[in-house]
Amino acid sequence: MRTFIISICVLLPCTACAQVELDEVMYDLPGSDDGREWIEIHNVGTDAVDMTDFRFSESGENHKLVLKQGSATVPSDGYAVIANDSVKFLLDWPAFSGTLFDGSFSLSNTGETISIKAGTTSVLSEITYDPGLGGGGDGLSLQKNATVWYAGTPTPG
Repeated sequence: MRTFIISICVLLPCTACAQVELDEVMYDLPGSDDGREWIEIHNVGTDAVDMTDFRFSESGENHKLVLKQGSATVPSDGYAVIANDSVKFLLDWPAFSGTLFDGSFSLSNTGETISIKAGTTSVLSEITYDPGLGGGGDGLSLQKNATVWYAGTPTPG
């Protein structure tokens, strides 16, 4: 029985084991937010992670990720950006050359809980943000440093 379980763990992809974390959130840009919001994820695990079946969740909706640039496989210690509108994201960040997904979402400027999921149910990383954390229309994004979130100059990718 033990050999059987080990065989299954080795042969099946391990999205449930994936160590993908939300790393940066740009939820309230100066001026119009329309299509310009984005989040960054970080693969903190030791293995590459295929993001093909992952979802970005906000307002109770699981948004499928559509690859627009780069590879759907994020390497160990790699980053990817999930943009509300990839075209507008690249207009705001023309030097960005990393992995970019389109997520078709709209983040609340007053705060909400967002998460990255393996499939539609397995929450890998989650944050509940609000303007009290910073980043509310001032050009700053929320960024994660270890377990602490703070407002800082945006650094997508």
